Amino acid sequence: MKFYFEGEPVYRVCYGVFLENEQELVLSNDSPCNMSGSARFSPSCVQAELVRRSAGERLSIPTTVDLAAFGAREPALIQAMPLADFPQDIEAEPGALIEFSVDSNSVGVGQVFEVDDRRVKVEFNHPLIGNNLRFDIEVLAVIEGCT
Repeated sequence: MKFYFEGEPVYRVCYGVFLENEQELVLSNDSPCNMSGSARFSPSCVQAELVRRSAGERLSIPTTVDLAAFGAREPALIQAMPLADFPQDIEAEPGALIEFSVDSNSVGVGQVFEVDDRRVKVEFNHPLIGNNLRFDIEVLAVIEGCT
């Protein structure tokens, strides 16, 4: 699958994602990966900043919730389940992460965000949705005219 338009440059980068104004890394890709300046790469707030960059450049790109760096929160991805049905081997407390099978080949993650004496609410949206973030990117190479 291509994540760029033919003929446009592709940017070989490494990056880290941080919560706004914090130094704690929340997501990283230390292995070089390819990104483009096109709308096919998400997050879109980062792709626009890549356009016309050169190898060796380092970028620090702040995002805000309204830029939807990891998409928009989908209420349908917040599920309530009876506390009695919650897996006994996982402590039902806000912030707990749970794995679930999406299909026979993949696993997803949900985060408990509310618990009362009857039910547990789990959110399956990306855990960074709704946060102001900072993307620190190092452009390693620019590959012109990809096909």
